[in-house]
Amino acid sequence: MDSVVGLAGPLTDALFPPACPACRSDTAQARTLCPDCWAETAFLTGRGCRACGRKVPGLGIRDTSFLCDTCQKYPPAWGRGVAVFAYQGAGRRLILGLKHGDRLDTVPMLAGWMLRAGRVLVDETELILPVPMHWTRRLGRRFNQSAELARALAGAAGAPTHFAANLLRRVRRTGSQDGRDRAARAENIAGAFALPRGSAGRLAGKRVLLVDDVLTTGATLNACARLCRRAEAKAVDILVLALVSFDEAPYLRDP
Repeated sequence: MDSVVGLAGPLTDALFPPACPACRSDTAQARTLCPDCWAETAFLTGRGCRACGRKVPGLGIRDTSFLCDTCQKYPPAWGRGVAVFAYQGAGRRLILGLKHGDRLDTVPMLAGWMLRAGRVLVDETELILPVPMHWTRRLGRRFNQSAELARALAGAAGAPTHFAANLLRRVRRTGSQDGRDRAARAENIAGAFALPRGSAGRLAGKRVLLVDDVLTTGATLNACARLCRRAEAKAVDILVLALVSFDEAPYLRDP
């Protein structure tokens, strides 16, 4: 039996060769990018804003107190924030594949990247909360990508009990945020989230980590962070896969 099990991996690879999750070209190993997509993925280095992770040229990697101009002008409701890569190139394709292409097979790889990038936040947190999806949208998509990432992240960190899927609820279905500027995004999301009755006590005094796939202006994460703070969470941080560049979406720039 052991010899049969040992052959399963090579046999599977022979019948179904590993493919790059971003472009489907052949790769040497499963759950890894091909060289071209790896080079195309704009991983963030940590030398940036402590709240949103945007790169700041010349900033020392040990400077953990710096806030970028945008976060100074629009202070976020959370404390620290980490993003894995910029929302462009292969990184953007990975997220779109997960959200709209049922690519749940990429979740372990993506959650592993999130753990490496945000290890300090993950190690310090007591609750890992995904940004919730309205039930009608989840019916259409069949899963909440943020919840799947948060679940896998907690498991990879060896703390599966920190994952809490239902401490935040999306009580109002909102229109897409695509194409909306900062003010319109905040207005669109207003009143969309709530804490289920009796759940506030589970947040009181706890360090909370909010998990989402993409950070744009932070309207959604701000709404969730404010709820956690009202429930007297000790601290609220965020960990996201991708950060949208204002250069990629000029309508997000300040007027």
